[in-house]
Amino acid sequence: MDYQPDVNAALQQLRREVYDRGAYYKESPSPDLDMTEEEFRASLGPAPSDDDDDDDGLYEFSIADWLDRKGRPVPVDPDTLIAAQPESGTHSIIDMANGVSTSPRFATVSPLTTEELIEKFGTVTPSSEQVRAWIVTSGGRDRWVGTYVVSYRDGQPDNLHFCGFSGD
Repeated sequence: MDYQPDVNAALQQLRREVYDRGAYYKESPSPDLDMTEEEFRASLGPAPSDDDDDDDGLYEFSIADWLDRKGRPVPVDPDTLIAAQPESGTHSIIDMANGVSTSPRFATVSPLTTEELIEKFGTVTPSSEQVRAWIVTSGGRDRWVGTYVVSYRDGQPDNLHFCGFSGD
């Protein structure tokens, strides 16, 4: 994306663009969410009795899980999408919901350090071509941690590049 000095604004813009394009992982709808609570309980079979020694709490856990899933929002933007599928994420930049940080943190994007820039590019002002090649070969840091790199043309900031992994 074209360079802009406000990295968080660029991140939020990109998250919205990816959401609007539908370029993210979508969980398959669960058919049990179309049921009423009564229908769902019936699908589990009879509830364990108070004196049932084999009750391991699975019945109540299943109901609590179903109620949690049933109560999730219908996605209308990147943040409600994350709330709608919190376990899987979106496998996209949308998962970087905690914004920008100065160092790698969960669900954020952070810059490479000066040392990392020199190690990876031999300069602190890499070109877009260098950054794109690095992204293709490395993809970034650890899962659920995003990275951004500013690339340069003629000594001036030219592009912002975001990369990383989320999901499986």
